[in-house]
Order: sequence, then C-alpha cells, then structure tokens
Amino acid sequence: MLKTLFLLLSVLSLAFSKELIATTYPVYYPLKYIVGERHRVELLIKSQADPHEYELTPKDIKKLAEANLVFSLGVENWEKYLLTELPKGKLVFLNQGIDLIKYGNFPDPHVWLSPKRYMMVVKNINSALIKWEPNERVHYESRYNSYMQKLKELDRKYQETLKNCEHRIIITTHRAWDYLAKDYNLKTVSLTGVHAEEEPKPSQIKLIIQTIRREGIKYIFAEIGQDEKVANFIANQTGAKVLFLNSSLFPQEPSDNYFSIMERNLRSLKEGLQCHPRK
Repeated sequence: MLKTLFLLLSVLSLAFSKELIATTYPVYYPLKYIVGERHRVELLIKSQADPHEYELTPKDIKKLAEANLVFSLGVENWEKYLLTELPKGKLVFLNQGIDLIKYGNFPDPHVWLSPKRYMMVVKNINSALIKWEPNERVHYESRYNSYMQKLKELDRKYQETLKNCEHRIIITTHRAWDYLAKDYNLKTVSLTGVHAEEEPKPSQIKLIIQTIRREGIKYIFAEIGQDEKVANFIANQTGAKVLFLNSSLFPQEPSDNYFSIMERNLRSLKEGLQCHPRK
C-alpha cells in the first residue's frame, strides 16, 4: 500500500513539474542544484561542441519554446538571437551586474572560470527562480545558500593556491582565462582569442615562444577537446611541457560537476605556475 502511494505521489510530482532549460553547462549545473527535484532541468548543448560557434537548429528552437523558462548567460550572438525567437518573459539572461571584459564589441563569456566572478551568475539564477515562483522562495534560498557556501570555499582555495607562484603568466591556447587572471592577480598570453576555433597567427606563436624563453616558463596550457598541434609545436621549440585545462567545463566523467572540474583546473594551474604554500 505504501509503495503504491509513493509511486502515485511520484507520478503526480512529475505531472506538475515544469521544464527549465540551460543553454550551457556552466549555467545548467547551478540551475539544477538550486531547483533540486522541484522541476525538470535540461541542458541544450549536450556535447563538447564549442559554445561560441554553436548553431541553433529548428529542433532546438522548438524545444526552447516549449520550456517554461530558458536560462542563458546572454553574451554569445546565438544567445541574443533567442530574443527574437522566444516568447517575451521566457528567456532569462544572467549577465546582469557582471563587469564583462570586452574585446572591441565582443564580450568575453568565460565568467564561470573565475569562482569570484561566477557568484553573480548564480545569484541571478536564484533571483530569477524566486521571481518566477515566489511560493518556493524558502526552497530556492536554502539550495542557493548551500551552493554559494561551496563556491566561496572554492574561491578561497583559488586565492590561497594562486597567491604564491613562481610564475604568474598563464600561457594558453585559448583566451578563456582573463577573468580568472584579473580576479586572482595573474596575467595571460594566448594563442587565439575567445573563440577557440580561431587559427593562431604566426606572430602570436613567435610572441609566446619569446615569452616562454624570457620568463623561464616550464608549462603551457592546452584546452581539453581542442587541437593540441600548435601547443605541442611550441613545447618542442621551448622545452616546455603541456598541461590541460577545461574551459567549457563540460564533464569528462559521469560524476563530474562544476566543482570537481574547477578543482582539476586548479591542480593544473598549481603545477603549471609552480605554486607553493607560504612557509
């Protein structure tokens, strides 16, 4: 009898739950965490495709239009296109209150790679959920506070780990780490711009080789899921070793989440920048 009642309640819960969609994983994970089991949360980009170059399909538009809410950072061109495709009030952009770095007219979307900067994204998610469903405020606030506690601890780890490093220049194949560099007192030199698919210029390759030799840098950082050919060429020219960072935060393991991926990124940064605790 109890088992039957439990199954009935589960079915009713699903029947009354709503569907929320996050466009990218850095938005999906905190949204899923804060919502918990209240509603269904889906991820739009479910592969390690470059989110900067993503092309919306008619099937995507249909799926997004059928959702109750769509959460997006709102800085990519294809994300802005959704404003013309989705009904008013359905799309939630999460870049409010964030000091975005811009290159010309193009904002850098990679705010999630700085735990400090990412806090505002999570705050905006929580605020949007409460505005949409004020009767669930207690639930959302509780889950949000739990997430923020974890995020503040991650920020503390980044501050402690990155404050005493032999090198403070991140040599990377993809210009994704400027927020992290700005927030944790580092510098970046990158092969390409914010779009990882760009072809590196010979002059930029030369500059990076010169920087590595001048600064005595021992490691360069390549992106998981991206072509390593140029990184390996630079490593061969300079004697530096290649380490890997995950800028899209797309999970590599079934148990992965934002925090486990960012912890791995921190371990790579610690090794590559040769960071040591103060004695």
